[in-house]
Amino acid sequence: MIEPKRELRKKERWKKVVSLARRYGKIEILSMVAGAISGASAVALDTSIEIFRGFLEYLESMYMLGPFDIGLILAPTLGGLISGLITWRFAPEVKGHGIPNVLESFLHKEGIIKIRVPIARIISSGALIGLGGSAGREGPIGQVGAGVGSFLAQIFKLPIRPRRMLLIAGLSAGISSAFDAPLGGVLFGFEILMGAVHSIELIPAFLASISAVSVSWTLRGAKPVIVIPPQAFPSVPEIILILALGIIVALMAKVWVEVLYKVEDKFNDLKIPEWVKPALGGLGTGLIAYWSLGWGILGPGFDGLNKILAGEGVLGFLILLAGIKLIATSLSIGSGGSGGIFTPTLYMGAAVGAAFGQLLHFAYPSIFPRPELFAIAGMAAHFSAAARAPLTAVVLTTELGRNYALIPALLASCATSYFLSLFLMENTMYTRELEEKGEKVPVLGLGVLDRIKVKDVMINNVVTVKPEDTLQDIHELMLHAHHMGFPVVDERGDLIGMITFSELMKVHKRLWPKVKVKDVMSKSLIKISPEDTVHRAVELMLKCGVGRLPVVEDGKLVGILTKTDVIKAYEKAVLMKDLDEAASIG
Repeated sequence: MIEPKRELRKKERWKKVVSLARRYGKIEILSMVAGAISGASAVALDTSIEIFRGFLEYLESMYMLGPFDIGLILAPTLGGLISGLITWRFAPEVKGHGIPNVLESFLHKEGIIKIRVPIARIISSGALIGLGGSAGREGPIGQVGAGVGSFLAQIFKLPIRPRRMLLIAGLSAGISSAFDAPLGGVLFGFEILMGAVHSIELIPAFLASISAVSVSWTLRGAKPVIVIPPQAFPSVPEIILILALGIIVALMAKVWVEVLYKVEDKFNDLKIPEWVKPALGGLGTGLIAYWSLGWGILGPGFDGLNKILAGEGVLGFLILLAGIKLIATSLSIGSGGSGGIFTPTLYMGAAVGAAFGQLLHFAYPSIFPRPELFAIAGMAAHFSAAARAPLTAVVLTTELGRNYALIPALLASCATSYFLSLFLMENTMYTRELEEKGEKVPVLGLGVLDRIKVKDVMINNVVTVKPEDTLQDIHELMLHAHHMGFPVVDERGDLIGMITFSELMKVHKRLWPKVKVKDVMSKSLIKISPEDTVHRAVELMLKCGVGRLPVVEDGKLVGILTKTDVIKAYEKAVLMKDLDEAASIG
């Protein structure tokens, strides 16, 4: 009897394996294809940059007028012009730094990215970066990878859920091949698009990243673009001051995001053709960068970043470099140029971190002998704060350095900068663009609540009180109804206020029989419509610090929504989501 049962269990397990392979096999294969194409596309973008950089060197040699290198000043202008023309004529989606467009496609366009996007991005970003625009290549490569994943899903007519999975896989593959950092690329895809790591999408993202890095290594060799010097484990005083560095860098991240989007707003307000704006931004970049040649202001900044990480540059000059890179990148990208902001963000953090380390080294050389450790910590912390992606920052920097001794310093700086950024910044450098367009980015884990409206879960039979009721009446009602607050309605049924236990406690108990509700009720009403989503209700509750919301339609109270109702709605929404996903993948 035992043997047949064992055989039966084996058959059942085999059936499960076959079922899983049938459901997920196509996605896994397509993710590997997307990764391979993304890796090749990363090499193609690098080649595009090198082609235009060769033209930059030609302009440098041909237009040297006395002490002034006019070619070097005008090259970013030409790069901006080419980028602007491609964006204006062929693909508006490649304007700017790319990741907000991927985020928009993921959240609001069912994971659809048109095939023209990766093609146009390779040429337009190649022109801008290669000709000296202050921009990174990682955002563009990420958008190219996401576009490849989305396009493959569209070719095979996959439903929304698998299409989004391939978009994540493509984005992860792009970032992985850009930095030769497979795990950091995977974490970037999840932290930026989903706000957290979800197990079901991990395998496609892993396969895509492995494929991308394998292809890029084969085509161009495994050459790290950022060189991080070897480091030993930090001492206790270094860790304490690195925590303080996280605070400084978080403040800088706030300034960086504000300046970038202020510059973008100014360019958007200009009444000139769209394709001219990136050329103006490029001209400004050329004029600024001319006075800091050799320090990575032109282009992504790898040359200058590697110098900073190696300990080059003096304190005041490093702070100046951070400011110049901030302005130059804001001009290049804010004007509508097609480039990324990942590497410039790392550059600024490294410069400020190195300056902070040098200051400590000057004051206490025996306690703080390694200013470059602070440069590495600042680099990761700045991205952690600006993008709110601390795991990506820690893991990617560790992968770049091939050194686990970096982890304590990175965890310290990224934890502090990330935590402070939650208070300083309402949006990140990747989500602000969508928020300004009125496209909400869901609070972590609460996106499923967009499926359910307030009217579907609110309490309809609401216990209300009148403005003429006494506080003694309200206290007795609270004891009887087991509620800690009630809406106040007038004789017409209009909502005019809220009375809660906190209002009662502001009045001495012996005065309760004399004091009326209208004298102490809260008239600053936070209310919601029955047609709003439960997600919107949760955002209001979190923002205003309340546990219940009156539901009002045409001025009349029609219901009330409590935290308990939200929990029930969340359970219902998750169930609906799981059923939909099972149906779409199966």
